[in-house]
Amino acid sequence: MYTIRYILGAALIIILAVVWNYITTSLSVRTFSRELGLKNIAATKTIVQKIDTHAHFLPPFYYDTLKRMGLDKEGPLNSMPKWNAKDHLAFMDKLGIETAILCISSPGARLPGHTLQEAGTLAREVNNFGHMMAVTYLGRLQFFASLVLPDVEGSIDEAIRALDTLEAAEGIHPTPKRGHKYVVRQTRKSGSLSPKKMEVLNSRGATIFVHPHSLPDTLNLEVPPFIVDFLLDTTRAAATLVMNNVTARFPNLKWILGHSCGFMPFAGYRIGSALSLVTGESAESFLRELRRFYVDTAVSSSPSALPSTIAFLTTEHLIFGSDYPFAPNMVIERETAQLDTFLKLELDSWHQINHRNVARVFGSRLNNRRKKLR
Repeated sequence: MYTIRYILGAALIIILAVVWNYITTSLSVRTFSRELGLKNIAATKTIVQKIDTHAHFLPPFYYDTLKRMGLDKEGPLNSMPKWNAKDHLAFMDKLGIETAILCISSPGARLPGHTLQEAGTLAREVNNFGHMMAVTYLGRLQFFASLVLPDVEGSIDEAIRALDTLEAAEGIHPTPKRGHKYVVRQTRKSGSLSPKKMEVLNSRGATIFVHPHSLPDTLNLEVPPFIVDFLLDTTRAAATLVMNNVTARFPNLKWILGHSCGFMPFAGYRIGSALSLVTGESAESFLRELRRFYVDTAVSSSPSALPSTIAFLTTEHLIFGSDYPFAPNMVIERETAQLDTFLKLELDSWHQINHRNVARVFGSRLNNRRKKLR
């Protein structure tokens, strides 16, 4: 009799232990954002993956052109990285990135010694290649169409072709003349912000991705531009846009500024106040326009950078970016881990930054293609 009781008691204890383990395991999965951090998100397969709005490609013919002109040594580590879709997709899978939106980086489509016509031809070839990648890897790769500045008529024609004909184009990536001007110049007939060009883009509700470029060669700076001056380039672009009322005059445009828009979030209040003194308009109006920008997290997810960016723009205007392949893989992995760690208690913010904000920026164009993937 006692033996049977002992057996039944032991069986009951085992059953209770199994039930308790199931309950606690289930709870830990449901509350992983609080208990375990976001490193377990990909493993659960219940969270929508990231959309990378700051990724680069170097089409083979573009890389060969840079090498032939001696420009292949100008990357961040004194070399231009080679790119292929297979390696990029493998890295995307490793980081849980579903879609990457590509563009070429500095020096862009207008190379030293090239005429506007030659630059325009190169930009079209780059855009055709981007379109081919988007069609071949539907839902995984997209691209920003490259435009050449300050060729107003040529860039308008290419913008229309890219947005209306190359249906894969998610937006526009303007590139200035190398070593001549900052990426965004003042509004004038021949400038990068010419009203005619802006009207065309505004009528289509285009998204414009502003990426930093090398500064004027005459500066002869000892520190490589990508270390410090890239951050100034996008910060200056933001100030130029709001000072010239571009964001207010063309409200249908959506802007993404790379690398957290440099130090704009940190200096936003100073910029707004200073512009008010220069123009006589209210600082509040400039701050309101500065807060309309979206910025990406590419190499900008440090514990000191994120609080400033979120404090000024909120998580609703921050989107994920990797800077692949110009940033080394280990740097991208570190930055992504820092972002996940910073957001590990805020699951909703994780969703916003990694995919929800991007879907809102691009609307049905990107969403429809991602649905086809599933």
